[in-house]
Amino acid sequence: MSTHDSTMNRDSQAYWNKRAATFTRDATSDYEHWLLELLALEAGEEVLDMGCATGTLAVPLARAGHRIHGCDFAEAMLAILDERAADENLPITSHLLAWEDDWEEAGLGENTVDVAFASRSLMSGDVPACVRKLDAAARSRAAVVVPDSLLPSRDPRLLTYLGRSARRARIVRDVTRALAPLGRIPVFATTRTFRPMRFSSVDEARADLRRLAGPEPFTAREHRLFDAYAAQHFVRRAAESPSGEPSEMWVLDYKLPVTWVFIGWRTDGRTWA
Repeated sequence: MSTHDSTMNRDSQAYWNKRAATFTRDATSDYEHWLLELLALEAGEEVLDMGCATGTLAVPLARAGHRIHGCDFAEAMLAILDERAADENLPITSHLLAWEDDWEEAGLGENTVDVAFASRSLMSGDVPACVRKLDAAARSRAAVVVPDSLLPSRDPRLLTYLGRSARRARIVRDVTRALAPLGRIPVFATTRTFRPMRFSSVDEARADLRRLAGPEPFTAREHRLFDAYAAQHFVRRAAESPSGEPSEMWVLDYKLPVTWVFIGWRTDGRTWA
């Protein structure tokens, strides 16, 4: 794996394009069921899914009869979403769109959908501007799910081992503050997920773990500690390749915890039911 790959920013298009092929999941996990229940979509509502990836939520929502605008800044993610939509003839329109882009130009300006949401895709940047874009696009309701712990791009256990400081995300506060001048009254719900870390090679495993330590360069001491930590916590396990041939994977021997907060609000002056 190249040096570029090992230091690739998790917020970059390149990182998420690289992950696209192994990203697709059906909406069957506890997290997805939790979110879909909170959104409580009404029959036939048109929905904007910002940061849709390969359609974890967009596909089941489209299957349920909703017209979906799936937005993401990673072309490889949208290519897989388009394939899934075409295979089942689902009402999904994909948009190569980032938070900072011109949503009006993309056809997703003011009051273009019934519901607009961003599931775990608002982690940084100009949070008030992002909230305003979701709010403007939604005729009825808008929502985000954001971390209320360390960002998913950090591993608290590893940071503690290295002696690095770990600062909790402030996105819940930033979203809440952004809603105040809009006159919106938010509702909140919380859940916790535990992300497994599985990789096809030890180099890939070490590279992703390195990203979880933060972007700052390692000192000589941190290099030694990191090597010892990776050797202790990555376990080689048998796996099966897509062709059915025996293979192997490298697995972190614990799952990464993240606390998520759902923040929903009405854009039509009504009370969130």
